[in-house]
Amino acid sequence: MSSEVTIMRWDPYIFRQGEDFDTFWKNYANEPSRRFLFVLGRGYDPRALSVLDKIVGFGGEVDIWLLAFDNGFQDSELRIQLTLENVQKLEALVGASKIREIEVPLGRSGQGNATSRNVRQALRAAGSLDVYTDVVADISAMPRMVALTAVASLLHELDKMSVDGPDVNLHVTTAESVSADIGAARGTLRDDVTNVIGFTGQLDSESTDQIPRVWFPVLGEQQGIRLSRIRDKLNPDEICPVIPFPTREPRRGDEIIREHRQLLFEEFQVEPGNILRASEYNPFEAYKQIFAAMDRYRRALSELGGCKAFVSPLSSKLLSVGALLACYDHKYGAIAGDRMSVGVLYVETADYSDPVIDSGTEYQLSSMWLRGDWER
Repeated sequence: MSSEVTIMRWDPYIFRQGEDFDTFWKNYANEPSRRFLFVLGRGYDPRALSVLDKIVGFGGEVDIWLLAFDNGFQDSELRIQLTLENVQKLEALVGASKIREIEVPLGRSGQGNATSRNVRQALRAAGSLDVYTDVVADISAMPRMVALTAVASLLHELDKMSVDGPDVNLHVTTAESVSADIGAARGTLRDDVTNVIGFTGQLDSESTDQIPRVWFPVLGEQQGIRLSRIRDKLNPDEICPVIPFPTREPRRGDEIIREHRQLLFEEFQVEPGNILRASEYNPFEAYKQIFAAMDRYRRALSELGGCKAFVSPLSSKLLSVGALLACYDHKYGAIAGDRMSVGVLYVETADYSDPVIDSGTEYQLSSMWLRGDWER
């Protein structure tokens, strides 16, 4: 879609968190006309069923697509045990007959965007979405590339379907804890850089190789290796690091900058004025901040042949979804003038270590309503 004026799709938006999450879903799930499809990850994370448990408790009738990822490595006994416990809890919660397990092979080093491609193919082959009023992608127990691909693929499929078919709602939910995500993500990284399928930014296109590349790495803790690998692959002309602010931990953004100071300012030669801030609390506000920054470069460089924009989601899952939406809206939304190519680049974890689980870790349930009834 083109437009005389650039219009951000998710402004205004509907986002619910904490007590507001409970209030919204208690009313919404009880509407008798609702038929829900939940897309979940088959994982070990103790937060995996937190959202579903709430919504079923509020009266929602659900079917389940359970994404079962396989990275080709043998899981540890602890991970196998925790995953099995979650599956058993899921069966007790909704009944085994409501669950469809969907195999998703994860890519390995040298296989490019195999993970993202496999997720999209698995979702397309899983069944019809038009029999539901609402699709809920709960990303609490999904690896980052699986989660972002699931969100982008479901959003695009439902957008296309609504042109001449039913207008199905899409929600993205998660039980978010930054500290728990750090503890769960320990492991060895793949050697290569991958992308969300459909969001390459024409990185390897020789015909557009001379177009400037602007990189927006969305920073989190312990991301030095990923940053170096993506930068070496991308060779950006401009780098605009995005730090979480405001945050629940008042100095988190400053600590992230301090941790990566040498890499950012000495090796990458980042200008301090290029650092952007995006809300950790609200992924839609982060989306607006990142979208606007990308659009400033698009407009400023349009008469010089344009630019390409790349995002690397290295922070919390909510912030990562916000960054993905900024790219999605630039690719498919109402953009005045020429579009730019957009890419979502990442380095996947190849093999996970046993998670560090703290039963006392606090987390918040969050819900993003991406499409459907509210847009009418």
